[in-house]
Amino acid sequence: MIGDKIAYHAAYKPVTDFVINKLIDKLNKRQRICISVGGESGCGKTSLTYALLKDIEATTNLRGFIFHADDYYVLPPRDTHNLRIEDFSRVGTNEVKLNLLEININEFKNGNTDILKPLIVYDENVILEERINSMDFDFCLVEGTYAMLLENSDYKVFMDITYEDTRPVRIQRARDIIGGIAEKVLEIEHEIVKTHKVLADVVIDKNIKIIN
Repeated sequence: MIGDKIAYHAAYKPVTDFVINKLIDKLNKRQRICISVGGESGCGKTSLTYALLKDIEATTNLRGFIFHADDYYVLPPRDTHNLRIEDFSRVGTNEVKLNLLEININEFKNGNTDILKPLIVYDENVILEERINSMDFDFCLVEGTYAMLLENSDYKVFMDITYEDTRPVRIQRARDIIGGIAEKVLEIEHEIVKTHKVLADVVIDKNIKIIN
């Protein structure tokens, strides 16, 4: 995913500490695990995933790789948006190649040395390809709206933060198109994603507190 600037946010440290504590035995045994982070647009999935990456690496001296589910959309972002305008029923998991993401995660966990995955370039509105050697890494993370649905994930973190909660953040990051149509899309996604909370191993609320 090219186009987002990701920074480390110390506010996520209590969450990353909690997750590391849950997984430290597997990490110390160098098991090739996958951690997924899901939730609505703008809820902080990318930032939390990056914090998990950096804190796990610092704690274990292992190296991690992040799969961004946005890379797996069938169409580039502006094309996806235009099709949604024509027909809101398009909004949902069918827009994302979840099966390909599952395959790539499975390849990673199996130590595949030549994984071919998609790569979105936001500014150019194109989807390219990149190759990775999973043996250059020890564990992986995946972040995305529908990440709780991934069967190849070993531990799932759900951010229980709605599109109404995140409106100021979405306006600030200026990546998404803000307006009536965008809010309708987020409302539809909200109705889908809120049912995924029960699939999580841990749930985080809007105050970055662990609530279960």
